[in-house]
Amino acid sequence: MNRVIGTMGDKLLGLVLKEKHAGACVPEHGQFCVCRNHYRYVFSCNGPCVKTATRC
Repeated sequence: MNRVIGTMGDKLLGLVLKEKHAGACVPEHGQFCVCRNHYRYVFSCNGPCVKTATRC
C-alpha cells in the first residue's frame, strides 16, 4: 500500500513540476539567465532557462 501511495505522489509531483530530473543538476542551476517581459528566468536543473514568479 505504501508503494502505491508513493507512486501516486510521484505522478502528482511530476504533473506539477512538468520536468523530469535525473542525476545531478547542472552547475548553473538557479542562476539568473535573462529578464523577459518583466519576469526573471533562471537555469533549471537540467539546463534550459525557465520562467520564475519573481519579477525584475
